[in-house]
Amino acid sequence: MSTDISFDENKYKIKSKGILNQSESSGIIKYLINKGIIKNEKQGSVILILLTVLFMTSSFLILYNNIFKAPELPPITNEQLQ
Repeated sequence: MSTDISFDENKYKIKSKGILNQSESSGIIKYLINKGIIKNEKQGSVILILLTVLFMTSSFLILYNNIFKAPELPPITNEQLQ
């Protein structure tokens, strides 16, 4: 018993936030707007991108300094050799 049923899912894609008259922006952007740090969603997106780049760069530098650089050892003195 086989039936060929197909659904047209593209026809019914509705964003619930749009129906409920809520903003499409993220919670962090809403928080920054409410605190008066930024004025609109475009500024919030720029801030989030800059923070992402900052965190990725700092993570790379920390990993590079800890993994790829050899540790600097103090020089061996004559007293240590005896």
